[in-house]
Amino acid sequence: MLGILLCSNFNIFNFSELFFIFIINLTFIFIAFFLKKTRLLNYLILLSFVIIGMINSSYNLNPPGKNHISNFSEKEGIVKGSVYKVGNKINSSQELYIKTKEFLINSKKYSTSGNIQLTVVNADNKFTDTINPGDEIFAEVFLKKPDLPNNFGEFNYREYLKRQKVYLTSFIDNNQIGVHKKGNKFNYANVLYIIKEKINQKIDLLYAPPNSSLIKAMIIGNRNNIAGEWLDIFQDAGIMHILAISGLHVGLIALFLMFILNLFNKNPQRNIYKHLIVTIVLIGYAAIAGFRPSVSRAVIMFSIFVFAKYLNRPYHLFNSLYLSALLLLLWQPLYLFDSGFLLSFVITFFIVLLSPIIEEKTYILPDYFKKSLSLSLAAWLGLLPLSAYFFYKISIIAIFSNLIIIPIISIILTLSIISILFSFFIPQLAIFISWFVNLFSNVFLAVSEFLSSIPFAYQYVAKPKIYSIILYYILLFFIFTMLYSWPDYNFYEKKKRLQVLVTILIVFIAINIFSPSALSVHFINVGQGDCILIKIPQNKIILIDGGGTPFNDFDVGKNIVIPYLRKEGIKKIDIVFLTHPDLDHLEGLLPILKEIKVKTVIDNGNFYDNTIFKEYISIIRNKKIFHYQTNFDDIIKINSSAELFVLNPTKTDNKNNETDFNNNSIVLKLKYKDSRFLFTGDIEKESEFKILDLNIPIKSDILKVAHHGSNSSTADLFLEQVNPKVAIISVGSNSFGHPHENVLNKLDQQCKEIYRTDITGTIIIKTYGSNYYINTLRKNNEKKY
Repeated sequence: MLGILLCSNFNIFNFSELFFIFIINLTFIFIAFFLKKTRLLNYLILLSFVIIGMINSSYNLNPPGKNHISNFSEKEGIVKGSVYKVGNKINSSQELYIKTKEFLINSKKYSTSGNIQLTVVNADNKFTDTINPGDEIFAEVFLKKPDLPNNFGEFNYREYLKRQKVYLTSFIDNNQIGVHKKGNKFNYANVLYIIKEKINQKIDLLYAPPNSSLIKAMIIGNRNNIAGEWLDIFQDAGIMHILAISGLHVGLIALFLMFILNLFNKNPQRNIYKHLIVTIVLIGYAAIAGFRPSVSRAVIMFSIFVFAKYLNRPYHLFNSLYLSALLLLLWQPLYLFDSGFLLSFVITFFIVLLSPIIEEKTYILPDYFKKSLSLSLAAWLGLLPLSAYFFYKISIIAIFSNLIIIPIISIILTLSIISILFSFFIPQLAIFISWFVNLFSNVFLAVSEFLSSIPFAYQYVAKPKIYSIILYYILLFFIFTMLYSWPDYNFYEKKKRLQVLVTILIVFIAINIFSPSALSVHFINVGQGDCILIKIPQNKIILIDGGGTPFNDFDVGKNIVIPYLRKEGIKKIDIVFLTHPDLDHLEGLLPILKEIKVKTVIDNGNFYDNTIFKEYISIIRNKKIFHYQTNFDDIIKINSSAELFVLNPTKTDNKNNETDFNNNSIVLKLKYKDSRFLFTGDIEKESEFKILDLNIPIKSDILKVAHHGSNSSTADLFLEQVNPKVAIISVGSNSFGHPHENVLNKLDQQCKEIYRTDITGTIIIKTYGSNYYINTLRKNNEKKY
């Protein structure tokens, strides 16, 4: 793990250099072995594992070889290869995973290696039935790297595919792909695909949504059809883990198979053969489920258990857990950054470590309740910081919800597996069993919904820092080991451990509470729109605009801005500014006003005869939010160090003229100690000259460029008077020509640096009152100005 972390964060050596270092280290190991330098030998062996981690990580991050397919990004041609996996069909799109062999570019042929993902749009059922795993195909493609996230905290699809050893993607139509050679129907991948599809079909025959979607997720790991609101409910109730195929699923399947095998032969001497049969079936099941880290961990641990039985050796849970982690990280070192891998291993580790201690300390409780509570509490304690890190949410009720839910899930899993098996041989019996599964599934969904609706069932929290998570686990480990061994300590040992505990607590509190606070301005990437979050010391929060997508149904507020606010731990906003009611500034504010507590809304008084604007006014009235219409010369004092000056619109402006909404935009100048920011909305040159005529100081270090860099804004004289060091352009893919080349040239001559949200993603500027520290998502190296 150390080697993987070193390579991923400090990519100092390339693959060949690391391999050379490994050979040198191996040479020293042999020398130390023959010289019988035991301590040196141990250190060198440990070092060799670190180097192996670096080599493996380097290979997966940047595969060596000039003809590896990852080197053909932004290239167009004909790719040839074999299908090794067919993804789930979503609407009319079908994902195919190809192991490439050749890439033809302008009649020049390259022999290639490495995997790509093809998304075939307009894929009808005839097409789906035509291509199967093992088939050799050819396709006209334009290869590119998968899209990066737009904002901090968003799902990184590029890194996700890289963990699947997939480096490039292409979107094609079904007439751009053909089968060069049909594969053997009985090849391993195709057999697994057929089995998975048959299971899918049987589930659809036996169950109706949402139960069918739930059972698909729990049995074969297909979550695509689960509605978003149910995923939220499971997360709020702290039972999201039931959708991850893990130890519970593998354990139930193993018990069921052993029960069936014992019906035919109860001879305990043949248990080893039964265990081997179960292991083979479980490996096949893991393959059907896509070898996800959680199911792979459980199957490897069971296989180690069988191997220990075969060797007549004791089974050690921790060693089994560590070995399964080692094997998975040898296969794919980037799993170390996968949420599924971390959640599975950390929760299992703390269940093994803490549940015996909790069970021992709760001896007065009944046995069943004591065991269930110890497992649930141990898992919850282990999950807590990771849940905050990945989901910005912790479920308070999870400890108790698992006591209720796990028995129900166990019944659903067992009966649904039996019903699917019987559906192949005795369909009538399968239908009869499915009636009970539906009953328990309905109970499960109803209980989940009830648990998630309990007040304070869950709590949104800010994404914790890595050092806070490490300190939490050190503290947890120390408290429980001390609790376990407390009776055996003498007075001196107790005093010493209490002193260590207090020191850890003081460090933890000091880091999280007394770290110096800075003003931070976040230019959130909402595409073609504006959304600016300002966090001012003393916990003052300001939001300027909310973005919007007037030309499609994507909800920017719900899917981008609210998750970003959750990540930052924001539960209330002091002031929301709507600079003007164009939809790319207004639309995203609606879900924010609905879901997050807002004290004050300030706009410019424009009225827009539009359903979105009317809903905006309606929410403000229904929520009884203080609503203020601002004008030039208003000064809004935030605290002793920060204040906002309103520079536009003037009282004489025609605020209800829809054709001039841009020029009526609220323009704000933020002063914080010695730092200055200017936020210009969508004003055009007409308003810029009006502001200049007022003869007020507008000089600012940071300029939010008006109207997404349109040529109708950013007049030469206005830019000279502002004289910014840094210019920020909030822009996305558009047909308006934003930002205009003329504006970019002017900014390039005037500013030290230009940042664009469409290129860099989120832009965060921090200041303690003088210097500026700028960090961006896609160029994650902090710059100082």
